[in-house]
Amino acid sequence: MNGRIGIVLSGWAPAMTLMSGAMLGFMEKGLKFDVVSTTGVGALIGLLSLVPRNGTPKQALEELPNMFVSDLLYSVLPINFKLFHKFGPFSKPMHDLRNRIPKIKLDPKASSPVGRLLNDWVDLAFCAMTPSTFELKSKGVMSPNPEIDDLVNFDRLKNEQTKFYVNSFNLDQRVLEIFDNASTTVDAYHATEAMPVLFAPQRMSNGDLHTTGATHDPTGLQPIWLSHKDDLDAVVMLDPMSRAIWRTPVNIHDSFQLMLMNPIIALQVLISAFYAWTDHTSEQLRQADLHVRLPKLYYVPFPIEDTYYPNMLKWTHSNAVTLEKIGHDAAVAFAEAHQSNDQQAFEERYRYYNFVEQKERFNDFLRPFTHLFRDRAPARPNNPGGG
Repeated sequence: MNGRIGIVLSGWAPAMTLMSGAMLGFMEKGLKFDVVSTTGVGALIGLLSLVPRNGTPKQALEELPNMFVSDLLYSVLPINFKLFHKFGPFSKPMHDLRNRIPKIKLDPKASSPVGRLLNDWVDLAFCAMTPSTFELKSKGVMSPNPEIDDLVNFDRLKNEQTKFYVNSFNLDQRVLEIFDNASTTVDAYHATEAMPVLFAPQRMSNGDLHTTGATHDPTGLQPIWLSHKDDLDAVVMLDPMSRAIWRTPVNIHDSFQLMLMNPIIALQVLISAFYAWTDHTSEQLRQADLHVRLPKLYYVPFPIEDTYYPNMLKWTHSNAVTLEKIGHDAAVAFAEAHQSNDQQAFEERYRYYNFVEQKERFNDFLRPFTHLFRDRAPARPNNPGGG
């Protein structure tokens, strides 16, 4: 994996520190990306890694565990009232007022149970006091997240050398729209987080309504395919962790989260598998025609035990710190393997095509498309590597 590299960031909000930890690991090893393509909560991680409003990207990403809830308080009230704001026009003013209340300064990685409980108790009080205009005819149960203005400097993004993309789905035009450095705004961010049921569609400056693009391209690969197939050599994605979503729920709250995530994860793994098969075929065809190009897809696997899967959807501080370390260590291992002299071992371990070839489910999905590649690509290997 040499030359220009891109990364795609997507995923689920409670596990966002898995992504931030990975980006911290890449920064630690000096692995830089020429393109960052995002969808959903991946947009927050991508923006913080490029244009945080305060501090350096490393400092901004390291602060994310403080956005999660005290374990003590979460055991009584399992919801992130720090990030989920009541529906209506009062959420932003109450958020601004809440930010004027002094808080105890906490190390993002430290458990600090008493300090976190006190800080979060203030946030809970403001959440409870916020009036709501929600009713059955409302189009969402929450207001857009006002924290994004405090976290990201969108004006700096226009001059950022790294190419950035985020997608959302235009309900009026019924097309997936892709925003770049110049067009990504606060509205675009609110659009990509506008998951149906949770948030109302976002009204854009041109009057069109948008919802999250994760329901149509949850991978973030479309900008790579459309705009960078000729100038990138590789693209990195993080493990979709579908196995953590395709499981038995532990309670009704867990069931609701799994209901939201299941179709998105299914689409994500299938699009990723199709891309991997296509980039492998393109690599073979390029031997005869140098104009055939598509960046190779690599992935960063996360070694997480099955027993921990239900915890990954919890908004607890302990979960945030745990996932951050897992993401960091996995990214460091990936970067060190990439920087080693054994490129064959790296390809076998991290090339996503090798992983896909071992999964019968993916091959069953791809079978209807084999006629597109028949007689044009060599036979598949009988003993592929992968993790």
